[in-house]
Amino acid sequence: MAKAQHRRETRWQRRGQLRKVTSLRRVRNCGVPLDPDCGVTLAVTSNSDGTRTAGYSGLASCGSVWCCPQCAAKIATRRADELSKVMRAVDDAGGSAFLVTLTMRHDRGDRLGLTKDERTRLRQLEDNRAGYEAANASRWDFDERQAEADAIEENTLRQRKGCWDVLSDAWARVTSGAAWKADQELFGGLLGWARVVEVTDGDNGWHVHIHALLCFGAHVSAELVAGSVGARMFARWRAALERKGFDASEDHGWDLRKVQLGDGDLADYFTKIAHEVTGSHRKEGRRPGGRTPMQLLADAVDTCEDTAVARWWEWEKASEGRRQLTWSTGSRDLRKLAGLGGEVTDEDVAAEELDSDSRLPLTVDAWECIERAQLGPELLAVAEDGGLDAARHWLSVRGLDWLQGRALERSDKPRRFRSLVDPR
Repeated sequence: MAKAQHRRETRWQRRGQLRKVTSLRRVRNCGVPLDPDCGVTLAVTSNSDGTRTAGYSGLASCGSVWCCPQCAAKIATRRADELSKVMRAVDDAGGSAFLVTLTMRHDRGDRLGLTKDERTRLRQLEDNRAGYEAANASRWDFDERQAEADAIEENTLRQRKGCWDVLSDAWARVTSGAAWKADQELFGGLLGWARVVEVTDGDNGWHVHIHALLCFGAHVSAELVAGSVGARMFARWRAALERKGFDASEDHGWDLRKVQLGDGDLADYFTKIAHEVTGSHRKEGRRPGGRTPMQLLADAVDTCEDTAVARWWEWEKASEGRRQLTWSTGSRDLRKLAGLGGEVTDEDVAAEELDSDSRLPLTVDAWECIERAQLGPELLAVAEDGGLDAARHWLSVRGLDWLQGRALERSDKPRRFRSLVDPR
């Protein structure tokens, strides 16, 4: 309980930090009441093991898996659960799973990647070019000056591509072509894959890499898969990077190992993310691999250093609109194998509200006081420990009002903001 409350408190604090530096309006508005006239509702549900789970409804969510500590933790928890079910399904099918990591060399001067608008524009220009080429082949008339202008703009955007863009292009090359088609037929057949992108910021610049879960239909050793499928994947990976002016180390550019459920698999990775986004950078310090995005956020707010703030803004712009987790589709759909159904977007996961047994609507004034004093996590912990009766007592002691049905329930004490944390 104490650890869960600490993680909540840290997320709450990070969300407050984020609002000071974020350039994204939807992220800045995350956690704001959807209806400013109706306050927020405390929801509590009883679990089968006798514990309770509490949450708030009526709050806006941004769904940013990259920038928002609240939404990122919620989304990571859902993805970990989905991947756990996938791992169980693979095991039930008599298959085996392997975690492949692909990295690339980088330096401090490398850009992270194109912005969301730039990526959208580049796709439009690529479509335009295909149209011009088709028109030219069919001897149709088209605006040659516009085609030339589009070609110049497209080339300019391609030159601006960063590590993340190159990584996406290289992964597409790894999972296409005749060699990949042949690899998918080995070891009982490839059941499917799930790919995760991870980014850290270090002394040598942005470190962007891929973790990919490969699931095959038969039990095979890691050595056998690494010496065949893994080695060929890395060869295509390295060749694709070199065509874009990047490279990967033969010794450290890739890794493949067999994984079991809960033993360093992708489900465990997402559980780690859910905790990392709430971890204190003061306690963890800088890792050898660099700062996580949330550590970068904390440094930007704590130090107000121009380079740290600029680094965070670059992160926000380059990460916007990108997916953290992608799945293979078609006949090798792991979600279908696990009976998960269609994928729910990050935004929808973040917007889901607790299916509660009981609810306690808070007044607008009460919620404003709770938010300003950063006491939201404490109230959740109280509700989970003692239910709504304990929550009402907690509110009453602090002079905060709530609604029962349509009637306003007033506390016995007058509201004094400075006494909320330690009321007497």
